[in-house]
Amino acid sequence: MAKQTTIKRREFLGTAGAALAAPYFVPHGVLAAPGRPGANDRLTIGHIGVGGMGSGHLGRDLKFRGLGLTNVAAVCDVDERRLAAAVKRCAKAGVRAEPYADYRALLERKDIDAVIIATPDHWHAVQTVHACETSKHVYVEKPSSVTIDEGLAMIAAARAAARKVQVGAQGRSGKPAYLT
Repeated sequence: MAKQTTIKRREFLGTAGAALAAPYFVPHGVLAAPGRPGANDRLTIGHIGVGGMGSGHLGRDLKFRGLGLTNVAAVCDVDERRLAAAVKRCAKAGVRAEPYADYRALLERKDIDAVIIATPDHWHAVQTVHACETSKHVYVEKPSSVTIDEGLAMIAAARAAARKVQVGAQGRSGKPAYLT
């Protein structure tokens, strides 16, 4: 037999009042609404490498941000000009992305859920391992690694941290631009 629970009138009014007042204290955009994901449904992204392919990824991510799907929190590049251009591009889209010259400082941020790595090929594996070790999910450009041992280290790091890693191979499966 189920036990009946009694609630006092004042407890009910206090709880109901707090629930009704919550929308006035919670910032707009945090709560989900039809056609608009809530804050927990948006990924906070850091971009490591913003030249070439990385610039393309940043542009697409800024479009996803406009749809309410992502937050662009940080951009990183060792080239000062590319980094400045990425920061300017983000600002133009209404985003204040923190700039980093060293990817390790970006990875230390606890608010970043995932990183997009589009650096020179020989950096892909080590940056992916470091990202997994700091609890970040990873999208990394191909080639994911240069040696088999690097690939095995990436797999071990992703499994140990229970992180998702995706290697960009859209060039193999996507329709070429000249056919679209």
